Amino acid sequence: MRTDRSPLFLGLATGLLLALSAPVQAKPEACLTSLEGFPTALAYDTEDEDVRANRSVRERWLGGYDGITCPGYVTLRAMTPGLNDRERSVFCLQFDREANTYTGFAEGRRDAYLNCAKPTGVFCEKVNASADTAGKVAGAAGQALNGVRAVESSAGAVVLSGTTGSVSAALSNLGATALATLTAPAALTAAAVTVVAVGGAVYVCSE
Repeated sequence: MRTDRSPLFLGLATGLLLALSAPVQAKPEACLTSLEGFPTALAYDTEDEDVRANRSVRERWLGGYDGITCPGYVTLRAMTPGLNDRERSVFCLQFDREANTYTGFAEGRRDAYLNCAKPTGVFCEKVNASADTAGKVAGAAGQALNGVRAVESSAGAVVLSGTTGSVSAALSNLGATALATLTAPAALTAAAVTVVAVGGAVYVCSE
């Protein structure tokens, strides 16, 4: 009984083995979102496990909002390009249903569409803080700073919340550069503020 194989058979077998062992190729999908009233074209990999994991059954089957075809997670990624998927899990999307557009993102729990479970007028913005500043804020986890409790989330983010005055006082204990994070325009006039240190960056969230 012959045990040898023809070159054609061996070539086909080798090709099949390589195909089976090769990683799944990316399948880019174009989609459309709306940011502050402006239609915005994005794209994502349909084989991306993180996108799949962050799409609820409701969003997959019922789709998004009128004219918005991007999964909520793809929109959130576009808004937080400096973070990885674990780090950005501390944030949720702010969506204006009347205007049918995303208006920003905030710190908080998410609903099935990654929108904030309790929509508010609070929005987060990244501030020009150094990694050293982010490290100082992150190092405050678990401490009571002038009445402000610094809590660490499961995503590794450290969140300081309170009145603008109390958070300002807490940050002053961490140094002048940490206090400078409250110079974000919206934070200057807000009654309450939340400071989030995550991924080596600092975000200030306020109305």
